[in-house]
Order: sequence, then C-alpha cells, then structure tokens
Amino acid sequence: MSFKYSLKQLRYLVTTIECGSISEASRRLNISNPAISSAIKDLESRFNLQIFIRHKSNGLILTPEGSSFFERAISLLRDAREFEQQVNGDSDKVSGEIVLACYDPIASCYLPELLASFKERFPAVKISLHVVHQNKIAEGLRSGAYDLALTYSAGLRETHTCIPLLPDLYPRAVLPAGHRLASYNEVSLSMIADEPLILLDIWPSNQYFLGQFEDAGLHPNIAYKVPSIELVTAFVGQGLGVSIMVTLPEQIQTPNGNKVVTLPISDPLVASRTVVAWNRDKDLTRLTSEFVNHCKNEIKLPRHMRPLQ
Repeated sequence: MSFKYSLKQLRYLVTTIECGSISEASRRLNISNPAISSAIKDLESRFNLQIFIRHKSNGLILTPEGSSFFERAISLLRDAREFEQQVNGDSDKVSGEIVLACYDPIASCYLPELLASFKERFPAVKISLHVVHQNKIAEGLRSGAYDLALTYSAGLRETHTCIPLLPDLYPRAVLPAGHRLASYNEVSLSMIADEPLILLDIWPSNQYFLGQFEDAGLHPNIAYKVPSIELVTAFVGQGLGVSIMVTLPEQIQTPNGNKVVTLPISDPLVASRTVVAWNRDKDLTRLTSEFVNHCKNEIKLPRHMRPLQ
C-alpha cells in the first residue's frame, strides 16, 4: 500500500497539536483554517487512523494512535530539517530552517536584536520561533521539535548540551518607588519576607525564586501569582506588594505611570544562568553551529541590567 503525503501536511498537524487548536495554528502559520483541517483529514484518511477526538468544549484531544503518529511526525520533520541543513552546508551559501525555542520571560530582552542581526548576516535562513515555557522547551529538545533553545539552565536535563551566554545573574528586590525600603542601598530577604510577595508564577522561575527564601530559612508571604514580568512590575508599582526578579524590564515605570525601584539583595543567592541549549545526542549542523556562535557573540546583558560601575 502506498501512502502519499507531504511534509507540509505533517507540519500543519504538528503545529496544530503544539498550539492546541486549528485556529491558533492558523494564526502561527498564516494559513487558513480550512487548509489545515483538510491536511489533517487527508492524513487521517490516508493512514486510516483517528488522530484527534474532537470536542466542542475541550477542543482537540489526541488519541493513543494520534500521539504515536505525532511523535513520528516530529521525528520525520526533524530529519528533513537536518537533511536540508547538511545539504546546504556543503555549499557556500548558508540557508535552511532553524526551529528555535525561547523561554518566555527572557524573549523580549534578547530576541529582537539577535534575530535581526542574524537575518542581516544570513538572509536565506528561516527562523521558526516558538516562545514557550520551560517544560515545553525541555520536551521539545528531547523530541526534536526544536533544534535550539534560548533559556535558563534550570529545568533542563543531563541530555541537553548548554553553553552559557551571559555572566551569572542574581535576583534583585523589586519595590514600589514609595516603599519604606526603597531608599536603601540593598535589602536582605528577611527584610522583605513578611511583605506581600508578587510571584512570577512560571516554572521553573517560581521554584527558583521561592528557593531563594527557603535556602535562607524564610517563608514568603505570597499575595499574588502572575504569569508575566509585565504584570509583576504593574502589581508592584500599584503598591500591591514587592517581588524579586532576575530579568528586569527596561522601563521601571509601569504602563499606568507608577514607578518601581530595584535593589541588590545582600543574602548569598543561587545564580541564574542564560544558555543556548540543544539535544546532546544531536550534532550541530553548519547552520545551527552558525546560530550558536552568533548567540555567543551577539547576546549581551541589556544596559539597564548591567552592574553600575
């Protein structure tokens, strides 16, 4: 029996599963909903299997057969990318596609300038970008869904190769501008432990920040858990609490006009390490090697996060 299908169909399917819905996949791929639906139905028909159970309320749920098909589709797409990268690597022109993941909280600090400068050097290279949380990065590197990732080392596994891109960074206290401690040169964790804490509630950042207090024998007073750096600073600026963060926004004035200040923390702290990572079982191609080297050369600590001289 002959099965005729295309890599494009598999890409539509994989993106739909990653996004959780056809409509979200349509936005990411800039392809119409009917085109994606048609591709998935064609795959189901050709392979005589049901990939999804479709529920109006719960969206698309993978069947066991669909889950196995998904893993094989990722593997085939990864092999196709590597084949293309290796063939293109034999020529003088650097081209091909890199599937890049980036940990959500650090994306705005580093991605815009990095991708713009890489595109200037290698205009024929396509970067397929996924800004996601750390658990998806670890799984995506393992499965081959992502070629490379820009992220923190925390939460990665021994099966990942990591190259540090920046000096080790440490959390700073984030306080409303009018807070009683805002005029201090530095604060200790014990000085803010009883204050209402605004926690960046994204794994592994949440675990990392709470671990700083636990290592000091303290139990923070968590007031709010929020999913973004922007919300942390907005809540702090509104006087709803204090926070600790590593990746600091350039604008210390929140969107509603409130100001926050950041202060060093005097306690011994666990460092945060920004890395470029990939699956240890996979050798870098010429293309991915060029991107890793570009990251090493181009990613710098933003000016607003550099220590004062």
